[in-house]
Formats: sequence, C-alpha cells, structure tokens
Amino acid sequence: MSLGRILASALIAGSLQLLSIGPAAADVPKGAYLGADAGGSWTSNLTYVSTYNNCGIYPYYYCGYSAYNAVTYNIGYAAGVQIGYAFGGPRLEFEVGYRNNPANTIATPDGTQSANGDLNAKDYMINVLYDFDTGTKWVPYIGLGLGAATIQANNITNSTAVPRGAFLNGTSTDFAAQFIFGVEFLATDKLGVFLDWRGLWANNATFNYGYGCTNSNNSACAQTGATTYSYWNGALNLGLHWHF
Repeated sequence: MSLGRILASALIAGSLQLLSIGPAAADVPKGAYLGADAGGSWTSNLTYVSTYNNCGIYPYYYCGYSAYNAVTYNIGYAAGVQIGYAFGGPRLEFEVGYRNNPANTIATPDGTQSANGDLNAKDYMINVLYDFDTGTKWVPYIGLGLGAATIQANNITNSTAVPRGAFLNGTSTDFAAQFIFGVEFLATDKLGVFLDWRGLWANNATFNYGYGCTNSNNSACAQTGATTYSYWNGALNLGLHWHF
C-alpha cells in the first residue's frame, strides 16, 4: 500500500473517531449560587365595576346602575436577587423581587385622563426550577414559584386637573405564584449569564378608589369604595449567576 493511501486511511479513520465522540459534554451547574437580575416589566390593566347612587356623574353611569372604570400602565422595570442550590438538574432558590409600572391613564367622570402614580410589587418567592443538560454551555430551564407579594397602588390620580377626577391607592399583601422559563450561558465554571421571563400573579389585591373627586384625591368624591384586583406582571430579565 502506498504512503498516500496509508495517510488517507488514517485521516478517514481519525475523522470517523472524532465524529463518534461528538462534542464534549458540559454538566449543568451543581452547588450553591447567588443571582441578580434586572429588566423590563409589563402589567395588566386594572378594571372594575362599581354601583353609584349619585345621578350627577355623567357619562360613566346612570343612576342606580353599575359603571366600568380602568387604569392602564406603562412599561416599567424589574429587579431581583436570588440565593439557591443546584442539584445538577433540579434546583431550589429563594428570591426577593421588585417591579414598578408607572400609571398611564385613569378613567374619570370627565373622560379618560393621563395619570400620575405607579403600581409596584415586592415579592418573596420560593422557586423550584429544572436545568436541562444540552451537552453545551447553554442551559435552558423552567420553574415555578410560590410565596407572597405586597402590591401597592401608589396614589394613582389624573395628572390633568378636571372638575371631577378619580384616584386609586392602597397596599395589599397576598398569596402569589410565578412561572419561569429562560436560558443560562455558562461563561466560566463560576459565572453564568442568564435571560429569563418571570410571570408573577397575586390573588385579590385590594385597593381604594374614588370617582367624581373635585380635588382628585381622597376627599370630596361623589363615589368611593374598595376593589379587588388579580395582579399579573411579566418581567424579562437579564442577570448573572455566581456558582460556588
């Protein structure tokens, strides 16, 4: 056999061996870790129905009937910190998070107005997650969290003076849950960069409201009351994990 055929045979055999080995596996992280993230947040509009007895507030209701009201919100920001332990697939973490969305509009008896104030949430969650081993430095994951959230409507009022304004405010601490999905890139043995979506839900947050307020605050209102609100907020976060 010629030298060329020997070299060609060796090259082919070596190539087939490399193909059979495939890429080197990268284990999912194990052990304790710290995390921190920040990003943008989106929250659902608040809508509620109230019954009025004053026939003077037109056009949002008729005497003795129910009326619809709404507050909408702008895109806001979110931030959080986590401490956890990874078992090489499953992991468990404790998270403290904050989300803030400025009010965009509020409905008043004189029409829909631009709004001041904000809706914010502080959440305290225990998250159970699962990391998927792809054999690469990319680690997708999903998770579910349970805990509590303190939701605050921070003095949301119409920003433009009108004869009959509206307000929404109050603080409520309630049971909360969140779903998580994302991906982490293992930049080094110790450092990971992750991008994830965390959707937070809190049940029956209770706020105070007023309509037909001559000074757009908590007094001189034609109608006041309380309303409950199922809080939904989604946060897209970029963060870092430090693996010990």
